[in-house]
Amino acid sequence: MRSSSCTTHGLAIGGMLWLYTLPAMAQQASDWLSQPTMTGDWGGTRTQLQDDGINLRAHWTTESAGNVSGGLRQTARYTQQLDFGVDFDLDKLWGVPDAKIQVTVTDRRGRSLTNDALDNLFSVQELYGAGQNFRLAELNWQQDFLDHKVTIQLGWSPIGDDLARLAAFCNFQNGIICGHANAMTTNSGAHNFPTAQWGARVKVHITPTFYVQGGVYQNNPNAANSDQGWNLSFKSDGVIVPVEVGWSTSPDNPLPGSLMLGAYYNSAATPDVLTDVNGFSAGLTGAAFLYRNGRSGGYFIVDKMVYREGPGSNRGLTLGAMGGVGDSATAKFRYFWIVGGHYQGTFSGRDNDFVSFMVASARINPRLTRYQRDSDSVTPGAVPIQTYETVFEVDYGAKLGPWLTLRPNLQYIARPDGTGTIPNAFVIGLYTQMTF
Repeated sequence: MRSSSCTTHGLAIGGMLWLYTLPAMAQQASDWLSQPTMTGDWGGTRTQLQDDGINLRAHWTTESAGNVSGGLRQTARYTQQLDFGVDFDLDKLWGVPDAKIQVTVTDRRGRSLTNDALDNLFSVQELYGAGQNFRLAELNWQQDFLDHKVTIQLGWSPIGDDLARLAAFCNFQNGIICGHANAMTTNSGAHNFPTAQWGARVKVHITPTFYVQGGVYQNNPNAANSDQGWNLSFKSDGVIVPVEVGWSTSPDNPLPGSLMLGAYYNSAATPDVLTDVNGFSAGLTGAAFLYRNGRSGGYFIVDKMVYREGPGSNRGLTLGAMGGVGDSATAKFRYFWIVGGHYQGTFSGRDNDFVSFMVASARINPRLTRYQRDSDSVTPGAVPIQTYETVFEVDYGAKLGPWLTLRPNLQYIARPDGTGTIPNAFVIGLYTQMTF
């Protein structure tokens, strides 16, 4: 009996201690979630490094996706990316005003639901691709002049870091859009993060709300290969020249918005998607494709906040659209269009959460479709006949803390692979990101 009594008293005391410490533990957890990064300030070391001109960056991002219906079969896949980077403030380090060096490396691992089960045109996990490997993503010098009115960047950079980009449109998991106008990056030879190219870019702010920027980058058709992550060769078969103009509302506008117009030219010789070397349909003759001297295209991006819940509130609705056209002779995709938006602030006390939604479609170049039909007429079933693929997506972004985001999402893929022969797919996904 005494032993039982001691055990009871011990459990009671333990329970009281647990109840006493629970609020403190909850407060510690809350403080941890509310700090800017998961690993904190490292006892002041991180702040000291920033004061000295060294800003360290690191993230762990994951994307999971499973199709509950449609596609070739039902399954699920997971992919992830670790990125590590550092920005060197050259003013603080060497006394070079308004200059910095940016270095970023990434490591991607995992499997693709699109490759393994859907066979659709745009990955339902935009993290997958660009080589599932360890690679150098950024190594460049950025310099501002004339009170930040002119910016020059030289080095190893993804073109999509700075051109054909709208950050607000990166709240989606499908690769048809992640803040980029695919009409350029898919058809032009340009690449998005983390695939980089040697090049230079100049951006000039004509006024505080209007800019012009352009660049010259090497065309490296093998840049995205899995064995090219650390191949920094200057070898290329042409140059890509993108140009963009942009306008935004004044900073004090309660309903901000922006508009971007862009175009590109790639000087590399590129095969025609229909015509053979003799001027006939390659689908009928089987002869080699004619090579064209260069390719070009253009795009637009627009967004506008249309509703704000109150003065000074970050809660409200922003709508946007992207569209573009690819080269008629050489592009796989002739047209892209995307419309969507996001509502910032969901439930009471969830000002940083958001709901994002979009519908996007890519139209296969009709000349490529004709080539496929001609090939099919010669050898039935030889090639799939593609026309268009359309994507619907809805995400809920839960900002659990400054360094932790969870984003469950739903995707619906209409006409996977653009053929109409693969059942439409319904995909459930989850995006997570931690900032170290």
